[in-house]
Amino acid sequence: MKKVWNWLVIGVSVLCGFASSMYSTYGMAQLLPENDSFYGLWVFGLGYVWFLGTFYLTLILHELGHAFFGWLTGFDLVALGLGNRLLVKTDQGWKWKKTVIVQGAAAQYIGVKRDENDPRAILMFAGGLIVHLSLILVSVLIGFLTGHWSLPLSQILLNLALFALNANPSGMVDGAKMQELRAHPDYSRLVYQALRHTSQVMVDPTAANLSDFVLDLPILPGHLPQTHYLNWTELLIFKGEYQEARERLEKLIAKSDNDYMVKLAKLVLLEVYILQGLEEEARALGQDKQVKALLKYPMGNYQVIAALYHQRITKDSKALKKSLAQAKKMLPNSLLLADEQDYYSKLLAEIELESQLL
Repeated sequence: MKKVWNWLVIGVSVLCGFASSMYSTYGMAQLLPENDSFYGLWVFGLGYVWFLGTFYLTLILHELGHAFFGWLTGFDLVALGLGNRLLVKTDQGWKWKKTVIVQGAAAQYIGVKRDENDPRAILMFAGGLIVHLSLILVSVLIGFLTGHWSLPLSQILLNLALFALNANPSGMVDGAKMQELRAHPDYSRLVYQALRHTSQVMVDPTAANLSDFVLDLPILPGHLPQTHYLNWTELLIFKGEYQEARERLEKLIAKSDNDYMVKLAKLVLLEVYILQGLEEEARALGQDKQVKALLKYPMGNYQVIAALYHQRITKDSKALKKSLAQAKKMLPNSLLLADEQDYYSKLLAEIELESQLL
């Protein structure tokens, strides 16, 4: 049922987005004079620019909504950006930073709570949704005042699409986080830890370890405690405690109700299987659709795992060479703290040495 709902949300969002782009073009057709010999090119060109420009502007306003309502509820802004370009607040002032895009995110707001015991966080997560509703109301007002509805309709539909995607109560989006905090108010401490972790990654990843931000929790409902559970399992892998890590990961995959957490757990389990020398299990898991997608994702640690998989399991020299090249390029810019970076750098060096000896 959850998968059907997710596909329904995605379908509605895609249809609204497509209709928004059509109304952008139609609106330009109404504004431009038809006697121009390049009328058709101007219509499509300016319609495309309008749609894309307002799309990116809306994404920025969405993140500013998080920042504003975060400020109202005790959050300090750490980073704000679009795509892989982030404006980050450091001790030396605001600086632009290029980083790997978080999976599924087109833009990012990162703030950190001033008070660990302050339970207010739902309003910060709701900030982006409030922006979309506000922009819909503004567009309706402009339509009524001007009597011209095509361009306002493009914005109404665009914001409906983004609202539907972000309000979804499952997955890792704003709606899911709000639902999780509503059902489990005591998770506010986990929000604090998670945002401190992300802030550290953005400001100075070399100055802290993953272990500084991880709590040893059982498998509880929701992605916040399960993220801690998965991160603690990774710390066990860093220590070479593969059997315990394997048991924890298999348990998380069986019990988790969050598709994203299951997908990440499968990738880490693939790594453990390989390190334990369980070739059959690793080969079977490597064919999983979710795992195959993550093995192609542009993060350094994911590419190290991909290289490990191709080196020891598939024996695919072409794929190995590609993964090694991507890992070396991406690892320095991946969202990793000191102990993570150290572990994956050593594992990468080990894989490279193995490949040279063959």
